[in-house]
Amino acid sequence: MNQKDTSVLEKIQLGVYLIFFVLFSWLQWWAGVSPRLIRGSEERLRIHHEHLQLGATIFLILCVFFIIWAVRPGQSPLAKLRTAFKDVSASAVSLFLIAAFLSMVFGLNQAWSKGDEPAIFGLIAIPHFVNFSWETAGYMHASLSTITVYLFYGVFFVFLFRKLRNYMPSILAVILLLGLHVLVNLPKPPSPHPIAMVGTYIIAPAIYFIALGLFCFANNKRWIHWPIYIVLITFFLYLPYFAFKVLPPWHQTASAEVAAVEAKTELAPVRSTAEIFPTEQSLETATDTASWCRQCHSVEKGAEHLLGPNLTGVYNRQIALAEGYGRYSKALVEKGAAGEYWTRENLSMFLQDGQKFAPGNLMNQQTDLSDPEKLKQVIDYLEYLSAQ
Repeated sequence: MNQKDTSVLEKIQLGVYLIFFVLFSWLQWWAGVSPRLIRGSEERLRIHHEHLQLGATIFLILCVFFIIWAVRPGQSPLAKLRTAFKDVSASAVSLFLIAAFLSMVFGLNQAWSKGDEPAIFGLIAIPHFVNFSWETAGYMHASLSTITVYLFYGVFFVFLFRKLRNYMPSILAVILLLGLHVLVNLPKPPSPHPIAMVGTYIIAPAIYFIALGLFCFANNKRWIHWPIYIVLITFFLYLPYFAFKVLPPWHQTASAEVAAVEAKTELAPVRSTAEIFPTEQSLETATDTASWCRQCHSVEKGAEHLLGPNLTGVYNRQIALAEGYGRYSKALVEKGAAGEYWTRENLSMFLQDGQKFAPGNLMNQQTDLSDPEKLKQVIDYLEYLSAQ
């Protein structure tokens, strides 16, 4: 391959990088907004469809990156690897591209496992080529996506810092970039998920300073960036557990079998839907109050389990006995085996303080239900789901 061909290849690569930058930046909006939208709503489905098409397109672009990298002349494969990790900046970019590629692979697998067909630019569907479980694919997609997002933040923060300090003092460059970050991420409807807010206003600025510190010290202490990368990647691999109590695939074990037993106390019969919500307005109010439940649980009869079990039929059901759900914690399995059912009293205790009711259970409390009226609305909603 001659010099002219190499120059053309570099221009193509730059163009692909620019397209990738725009698409990846666009992809981040979905992650913060989508969890706030009602599961199954037209708006959420539309955004989810866009997310899948973007993911498929980014996957293709990453494949192009690696192909161009592999066929570039002048170096052996080993020399190319050494160049890809020669310093802190090159290492950050290389780790970002690798994590992004793996994230897209697991994201595609998750889509396929639910019957979706992600298509490049919305036109050409990608054929199935991996087959992990939905839970494993989902966890790894979430972890690796988080790694790519914060490496993306760090890489471009340092890139812009290096450009800006040619025109202003370094401290002003940092202040300007942080100010722009806050300005771009001011809350706006629909508001982001609380976890996304923590990431935006706490973790992202921390990553900026870590990346800046690595850049400033890497020339004199080139060894320092690898321990920091390892710590960061390990943290983000466990972030879904910290945020949502989802165990990583490498820690998951088969759920204990739960046998049906009689209830310890007499169960009050489930009321009719008309008794529970005598007006349309009362149903709408309770549905809105219980909207957080639908971020992790399906609420349609016969729908598959999500992060948590399907909530239809949960009222007056034996604890940890949802058919087909295998991720119950030991704490809830023991409750069910002891004859505890999801009565109004047990639901009330669990929803107000899940760890006090069943220490060690995996449900992450998403909202404050200390208000008795809101608590009643949520429990009425769960009874309504079971009465249909």
